[in-house]
Amino acid sequence: MRSLFRNFFSHRKLFYGLFDQAGKNICEMSKLLAAVVETESAEAREPLYKQINSLEETGDDITHKVYLGLDRVFFTPMNRKDIHTLAAAIDDVADYVHEAAGRMHLYNIEHFMPAIRQITDYINRSCAELQKLICSLARIEDSESMLATCRLIKEYEHQSDQVYYHALADLFAHEKDPIQLIKHRDILYSLEASANKCKAVTDKIEIIVINSL
Repeated sequence: MRSLFRNFFSHRKLFYGLFDQAGKNICEMSKLLAAVVETESAEAREPLYKQINSLEETGDDITHKVYLGLDRVFFTPMNRKDIHTLAAAIDDVADYVHEAAGRMHLYNIEHFMPAIRQITDYINRSCAELQKLICSLARIEDSESMLATCRLIKEYEHQSDQVYYHALADLFAHEKDPIQLIKHRDILYSLEASANKCKAVTDKIEIIVINSL
């Protein structure tokens, strides 16, 4: 019996520890993305892009460790499906932030339109709140506060939606260069997808918190 309890608590540490790492990882990626769009020099952006690439690989490694843990562990601290879907949702955030940065780099954007900066800021705020939420999962003590944070992240996603659609309309109405239009449209799409993926993580956490009540 002691061995059973010891294994259970070690498994809690394993999964919640990996989730904490994943939360910190996307938070750091979003900070770097925000730094990219606030950096004027293309040369100064290069190390930021490299760091984002490295952190995306770190995120993949963390997700892989979660899946390996699910294969090897019989007793899990949360519902197995919740662990799997939450890990995948967090990894999706990392993937789309990476995609947005990759397009900025590939397209060699010199000046970012205000909408790109705005949506990036919403992503950065969302990831900061997600990190706190993810760290709170191990001990859900203030469920009301966690659910309030979920609502805040959803509001950020709603605001980014508004910015996205207004920016697209403005692009198609005023941008005369089709190449520039395509570049900015693609970047806006990746950013908006990143914001949507932040909301998707929130949806998963909300279900976990509600089921814990």
